[in-house]
Amino acid sequence: MYRTILVTGATSGIGYALVEELTRLGYQVFATGRNQEALTRLRQATGCLGETADLADPAALLALYASAEQALGPIDVLVNNAGMNSRKAPLVETSLEEFDQQYAINLRAPYLLAREALKSMQPRGRGYLINVVSTVAKRSSETMGIYTAMKQGLAGLSQVMMKEAQPHGIRVTTLFPGGTDTGFRPQARPQYMQPASVARTLVHLLTLPEDVVMHEMTFRPPVELE
Repeated sequence: MYRTILVTGATSGIGYALVEELTRLGYQVFATGRNQEALTRLRQATGCLGETADLADPAALLALYASAEQALGPIDVLVNNAGMNSRKAPLVETSLEEFDQQYAINLRAPYLLAREALKSMQPRGRGYLINVVSTVAKRSSETMGIYTAMKQGLAGLSQVMMKEAQPHGIRVTTLFPGGTDTGFRPQARPQYMQPASVARTLVHLLTLPEDVVMHEMTFRPPVELE
């Protein structure tokens, strides 16, 4: 059913592993991320298409979506995977610049890309939006206040997307992955999920029966018991 896929945050962690898995299964993928060297390696290894983009720049986002459709044709699936947390700090030690940066990447960027995707998908009566949030949105973690607020905002926005999109034949799933051993953390966490495992879990969504829609999904490594 789905053929063309746009993946953000594809030059590391879950996004990189996701592009590897999707291309292995024969999907046509347009990947984007901040690291040109990593994107070049990914393109050479998988045959995906893609380009780097500054997700904090609204004009660059619109150009990115247009490039993806020019390269692949109409996008069937948008995976809003990119995210960032500048650092852990109490709110009193954070700056407006940090707030604005996290807002731009974690909330505004997925909104803009999803808006463009919906404009394209609604006339076709099909498509899939997958918004990767985090289990951080399900709790209130000290020293992660801005990141938590943005991820909770994305979770709420994603639920609205689902209600607006589903009557047009478009699926929307909000993902809440738990601890994953990626470069997002400075220390290795081998007890956490591997990016490839998260990628394989995500890909299963694309093969669900026609009469099943996954509105949201929470999954964690065995060491997390929340």
